Amino acid sequence: MGVQNRQTKSGYPRDVESLIALLEERDATIEKQSLCISHLEQNLKVVSRIAFGKKSEKRPVSDDQPNQLHLFLHDLVADAERASAAHGSEGHIELKAPAKKKPAKKKGRRKKFPEDAPRIETVYELPEDKRICACGECMHAIGFESKTQLERLEVTVVHKIKRQKYACRSCEEKVITTPGPIQPIKKGLLGTGFLAQLIIEHFQNHMPYHRLEHKYDREGLKISRSVMERSMAKCGEVLAPLHEALKEEILQHEIVFTDDTPVRTVQKKGPKDGRLWVYLSKEGHHYYDFTTSRSGDGPKAIFGDYDGYIQADAFAGYDQLYGEDKATEVACWAHARRKFEMAEASDPALSKEALDLIRELYLIETLARDHELEAEDLSALRKNRAGPLLEKIKTWLALQAARSLPSSPMGKAITYAQNQWDALNVYVEDGRLEIDNNAAERGMRPIALGRKNWLFFQSLGGGKTASVLLSLVQTAEAAGVNAKDYLRDVLVRIATEKDVKKMLPHAWKKHFEGEVTGRRNEILNLLTQGRQGE
Repeated sequence: MGVQNRQTKSGYPRDVESLIALLEERDATIEKQSLCISHLEQNLKVVSRIAFGKKSEKRPVSDDQPNQLHLFLHDLVADAERASAAHGSEGHIELKAPAKKKPAKKKGRRKKFPEDAPRIETVYELPEDKRICACGECMHAIGFESKTQLERLEVTVVHKIKRQKYACRSCEEKVITTPGPIQPIKKGLLGTGFLAQLIIEHFQNHMPYHRLEHKYDREGLKISRSVMERSMAKCGEVLAPLHEALKEEILQHEIVFTDDTPVRTVQKKGPKDGRLWVYLSKEGHHYYDFTTSRSGDGPKAIFGDYDGYIQADAFAGYDQLYGEDKATEVACWAHARRKFEMAEASDPALSKEALDLIRELYLIETLARDHELEAEDLSALRKNRAGPLLEKIKTWLALQAARSLPSSPMGKAITYAQNQWDALNVYVEDGRLEIDNNAAERGMRPIALGRKNWLFFQSLGGGKTASVLLSLVQTAEAAGVNAKDYLRDVLVRIATEKDVKKMLPHAWKKHFEGEVTGRRNEILNLLTQGRQGE
């Protein structure tokens, strides 16, 4: 073995020529890395500080710099340029990371600006030749006149994802492609962020597909409603495990609210009414279910052998769920009250008496809310105050039933209350129960809003898609998390996260929200660390 091949213990060659070649190779690598670092530093400066004003005073940016990084600021830059052209001012725009979130203080009525939103500062300054006083002296900066307002910046970008491919020139048999990001819809036209935004637009903002199609067309985006429908169906399939986990979560609670509403489906034989049902926990977990008809089979399939409290209306389909070793029925005083309101036109005097008595029951609930009573204290209050009042209402119902025609509106209202009497009294027993089923009715509000805009299904599969996505959107809203951020994260996370229940909105807020917002703030901090004075 020649001297040129000998190496030291550290692995360096002993001969001069090999050592020089190694050093030259390392110098080239260092030079390449330095150039890359220089480019990255310039990128940070471009994003974090954007100058405006006279063209001669702007810092030049070479053509190879990624100006698209601050594309979302283009509206603010344009406004600043317009003001500069009109008044001869100059200045810069800076992107700042959001401040650390602090506990909210209940002071004053004016709402503060969200602390977790990125901050952008636009600074207007006079050029030096306009800082001359009438006396001839140069004027000095003495501070700023500031105004803070909310601004909305939206932009759609074309995102090309390139994955490097590698091949072996020796055997020419194997090709390796670099793994890319997880895609909720393989080969789909829409990226994860766009899919999350589309779910929000359709299922939270109640925008029908045809309006969204026109909206995107005005922005120069050719996205047909059929593409949107298929994309939402795919998202529904991807997120179906979360929908099933929501049902399991709700049935673990001792109290479930439920209600239903008709929806229109388009079938070969013509339009047909289906039903959307909501099953709701006190914590705000929403589970929507679609059935082709209103029968007891739908609730039975959901509840099974559930033995907690079911708070619902007087729909006969629920009766099979109640009984010994089964669920306990909790009736709704709002429904009972509504019957007497409907009888007001035919019998105003009796209607007023009934409504006044029921109003006293609700005043007890208001008192409890004002004093923020715990369940045990609320139950004691109800037994003490509502118990005697309920006996009074029972006596009044029996007396008026003998005086009213059963077929009259008042007679029907009295019959409804008497038939539901035992279930109407159950809420007194447990302070965790509600006096009415309004929670479930509020859960139906998105359906009522959607019915005016989009809530008809071109297929039965559309009902399933709506059930899945509505469930997650409404639960996220109840959990107090940003539904778009949540959906964008779980559409990707669901491919790798083994514990599905950790991805339900309430659990996601605990386990992953900090990670998601922290990552975003870290990027914003990185963008604002450029050498802003250069």
